[in-house]
Amino acid sequence: MPFLIDGLVLLPLGLSTYAEAKRGLFFALFDLIRIVIGLALGFVSFSLLHRMSGSYPAGFAAFGIASLIGIFGVRALLHALRLDPAWGRLPAARFLGGLLGLLLGCLISAVFVPVIGRSGWGREAVPRSFLARPFLDAAPALYYVADAVNLDFPMLNARAIRFEDEGQAEQAALVERINYSRLDGSTCIECRAAVHFDGYFRRVGVSVSPKFTCPNCGRTSDGCQTFEGFHEMYGRCPFDVCREIGPIDCGVWPNGRPVMPNGVCPIEGQYASAYF
Repeated sequence: MPFLIDGLVLLPLGLSTYAEAKRGLFFALFDLIRIVIGLALGFVSFSLLHRMSGSYPAGFAAFGIASLIGIFGVRALLHALRLDPAWGRLPAARFLGGLLGLLLGCLISAVFVPVIGRSGWGREAVPRSFLARPFLDAAPALYYVADAVNLDFPMLNARAIRFEDEGQAEQAALVERINYSRLDGSTCIECRAAVHFDGYFRRVGVSVSPKFTCPNCGRTSDGCQTFEGFHEMYGRCPFDVCREIGPIDCGVWPNGRPVMPNGVCPIEGQYASAYF
């Protein structure tokens, strides 16, 4: 099956390279610009409508409509102005247009390769695909970009909904995106030191996880071993969960030493002495 993934990767690369080389550099540049404008309008529309309605379908509908308006609006504007400079069709310009087309194809592949690899037959085929591997290795970069612009958009991920299932989630689902880089300096549940955000890393298959390390006690986690991260990820206080299941450890970046939270929760102000 990996050869099918190779074919799916080659398809957008080949088609976009051929199309933009045929159209020339001028139109290739505007194709890139209109895609950026369309996506920007789409993300803004999703964010606004999702916040107002609380509905994913409504947000995605707004995203689709706004993106199409941006993409085809720029194309209609070019058509109305009848812009088609001769330099855009020179051999060198067609070559550069083809390079831009290759870039667009890479961006398309970078998006759909992880999506295919999160479910069904693609879960095993994508990591074994020769052409898909570079896109999987580059996947963490998308998370850094999303954090940098604080993208308000759900993610297709296998993040556990309950802490008890952490590290065992197998079915991909839409989940609220968390800006993990902003959790840098969160409070370690073991020693209460400020943890360090190490970055995003590929783990198994197409899975990408954040990693935090406590510089004091060395505790590692995906954020769940900090008070702030636990609240952000699971909407509960680690004190409440530990009262039910006992000492906890990270299921993604395990330490081999489950612990009970220590001190005071900086989010809710609960004390360990009130629980344990």
